[in-house]
Amino acid sequence: MSHDTDTADRAVGHSDTPADRRFVVGRDVGTVASWFRIIFGLIAVASLWYRVDKALDGGELAMMVVWFAVVAAVYTAVIWFFGRIDRFRGVSPWIPSALLQLPMMLYPMGIGSDPMHQALAVYTTLGVLLCGVARYGGLEVAALPMLLLRRRTVLYSPFNAVDIVEQAFRRERTRGVMWATALALTVFVLIEYWWVGLLLSVPPVKDLIGESIRLPGFWALLLLVPVAWFAALAVRGRDRYRAVPLGQRWPGLAAVALLVLIPMLGNRQVPDSLWGVIMFVGLVVGLVTLVRLPFRRSAGTGRRAPEVAASR
Repeated sequence: MSHDTDTADRAVGHSDTPADRRFVVGRDVGTVASWFRIIFGLIAVASLWYRVDKALDGGELAMMVVWFAVVAAVYTAVIWFFGRIDRFRGVSPWIPSALLQLPMMLYPMGIGSDPMHQALAVYTTLGVLLCGVARYGGLEVAALPMLLLRRRTVLYSPFNAVDIVEQAFRRERTRGVMWATALALTVFVLIEYWWVGLLLSVPPVKDLIGESIRLPGFWALLLLVPVAWFAALAVRGRDRYRAVPLGQRWPGLAAVALLVLIPMLGNRQVPDSLWGVIMFVGLVVGLVTLVRLPFRRSAGTGRRAPEVAASR
């Protein structure tokens, strides 16, 4: 996925240029993906309500509020700081996406107190809701700072898979039987594996419907149908898509996104595993960037030398 420097980081509320109106993954959100986040966030709020009420007493609840304020302040300060440094604007979004998500690993690693862990969970859940309501397609932990700073910086999130798939379905010109079949299977699998597991973490819901509602993991293989369909569309339209940036080649992106989702949905690890994928890719991109940095500087010096000689 790629982006233009002009569209990667811009103030909210400014009049959009034709380039800005182009859908950018990690910044923009479609209607369906927006509601997908909102509903997921509401389910997560219900789950957190019961978890926090059971896990924390009055004093710990107050500490959770303090930790939430600290987390929000730190994220806002970090995002503001890097947004003020022009030389960071050309950095791949994978790198800041990974770095901003790293503190959330404190919870699964068992580092810190229960109030801090719950504060991180509340902060992330609020971020999912804000992304849906504010139609921001970036990383959930950056949603509140982006709202406060009135910016929309491109940052990658697990929910970008839904953004990509929605755009691929919306932009398909021939909406026949295969389009309808692929859409129905995609909606069915995403709802079953992305929402239902979280829904069953709410005690009243679990008591009402029970675990029997959950399907075995191999049902996620139904996504192979839309994967094959999108892949065929990408191959058939390769000449047309060759002229557009990689981040705008929707059928191919959708095929890859759904293919990546299959094992994670089957193991019911979405979106947790996708956050891990983002951190891993960000680490790899960061290392590659560091390795290439000296060569870029050498190339830049080599280009400037002839210019100086010519001016003389």
